Amino acid sequence: MVVRTGGTRKCFYEFQTLVACYTSADTSSKKVCTPQYDDYFECLHGYKEREKARLMMQQLKENELTKKGVTATELYKSGNGVYENLKLVE
Repeated sequence: MVVRTGGTRKCFYEFQTLVACYTSADTSSKKVCTPQYDDYFECLHGYKEREKARLMMQQLKENELTKKGVTATELYKSGNGVYENLKLVE
């Protein structure tokens, strides 16, 4: 038998907020809870986060080619290992 401990899941807070919205007496329709649903869905799947990372990488590559703006090497040097650990800039 495996016993799991370690607290709540990653998106538990967003789920609780969504359920509170759905079950509230003030909620007249599910459309009112759309922002809470979007937050919960993003927490589960991370589509917006991945899209932002993709756009950031695209912009960094473009900056490398045009020699304008912040380049990946400058960002890497100033990050003190943060970007190396995230593997966003290689």
